[in-house]
Amino acid sequence: MWVKNTERGGCGIVRRGMMKVMRITPLILAFFLVVNSGVLAKGTAEESGLGPQSTQAIGKKSVLMVVVRFPDATPTTPIETVQKRVVAGLGSYVKEQSYGLASVKADFRGYVMLPDSLADYKISPYNFRVDKTRIRKLIEDTMTAIEKETDFSVYDHILIIPAVNTMPGKGYGMLCYCANPGMLSGVTKRYVPRYETLRSAGGKEFKGGVFVGAENANLGMFAHDYFHALAGIHDGKRLAPCLYDYERQSDASAGLPSFEHHATYMGPWDIMSQHFVKKGEPPPGISSFTKIRLGWIGKHQVQIVKPGETSFALLSPLSKGGELLVVKIPLADGTYYLVENRQPIGFDKTLPDSGILVLKVHPEAAEGYGTVKVMNAGVSRDFSNAPYKLEVNNRNIFIDNSLPGLFQKNNLAIIPLWKEKDNLGVLITTPDNSEAAIKAGRAIQALIDQTMGTIDKEKETVILEAITAFKSEDFKKSYAIATRRHEVR
Repeated sequence: MWVKNTERGGCGIVRRGMMKVMRITPLILAFFLVVNSGVLAKGTAEESGLGPQSTQAIGKKSVLMVVVRFPDATPTTPIETVQKRVVAGLGSYVKEQSYGLASVKADFRGYVMLPDSLADYKISPYNFRVDKTRIRKLIEDTMTAIEKETDFSVYDHILIIPAVNTMPGKGYGMLCYCANPGMLSGVTKRYVPRYETLRSAGGKEFKGGVFVGAENANLGMFAHDYFHALAGIHDGKRLAPCLYDYERQSDASAGLPSFEHHATYMGPWDIMSQHFVKKGEPPPGISSFTKIRLGWIGKHQVQIVKPGETSFALLSPLSKGGELLVVKIPLADGTYYLVENRQPIGFDKTLPDSGILVLKVHPEAAEGYGTVKVMNAGVSRDFSNAPYKLEVNNRNIFIDNSLPGLFQKNNLAIIPLWKEKDNLGVLITTPDNSEAAIKAGRAIQALIDQTMGTIDKEKETVILEAITAFKSEDFKKSYAIATRRHEVR
């Protein structure tokens, strides 16, 4: 920011210009320190750990599950099918996704008749248009119907299942939602989620999590809304937020809600974004972001790397679990990247692709407004080819050279590497290292492929030497070792 003096020659211009800058620079710096102090503090906090994590999502949780009927509506799904989905199905899903850290103890009851017609309980399929009084009526009428034989204080959560075939705007109106914390306190930018107190007609109270799912709701829907209730609240936000676009979900001008329209941040890579990939199939697993928020991934399973550093990681499949599951890259503006390995294992078998998935987290974003975004490696708008892969030319590197602050740029490259069984390597480095690293990584993968199903001690030694050089950040040497074909017969 030079101030030009037209009364003097070149040297005079520079000299007087520099004096002018020196007088205003302290004010500029003070201004930027004040404006950015909160941002810098957030960045520092994120570097020191994993951010907020639930303290109530581990262990066995008692869930009261009640299938309710309406005098003027007939169930269409056999109650045995409903029971299997919400007891065995939800229990299995929670156990796998939590790596055995959480479980569900279900108390399943049905049918319980409610006093009024379906029309008195039916709600809108759009989040922003849901009538809270009808939600409260459904829950409290259910509590009243069973209050004589029920001690609500022994349950952590309640699931209510309207026994009527439901699609958006039909039947009960909305297939699934979390009421507490959630719909009872609102789901707009202005709402502050909280656990409301619910009361039966006889005065019995319940303050725990409550979620609602129609008899034909997909398992992924039940799990999605259970995780809202299970995770709880931190600093005025649900710890396991919705990861789809709230504005688009409630845009009636676009037609009835659909994943194609509102799952625009993550697609199918987390059930908090999209409940299932294909109708009738099991749901996919959840992302590292949601697992961290639920407290199911610990610090010892996360490798933290700062932009500008070079670091190698061998990631276990997120769906399987293991010693190292995530790389976290904190940025100066308080946002951060999460890097995970998604493989067709367990519930992740339903995902459309596999490989290294890169997520960008905006922890200060309001729920439903882009808390997490998948950095899409492919060109498909539905994120069906979102993971990065070493062997695919246009999907073998993610680069962030943006300028988050006044004084620095991210200078970040994320490169998928070779596979070791189900584990997948990834390199966090700078863009200037990327070409050499990709060449070396591909050469190592080619050698590994050659040894598949064989015993070749000589090649195994070369692979080990090439990987050692790679981990030492000597990518050119690693490539040279891996391509010494005349020495590897």
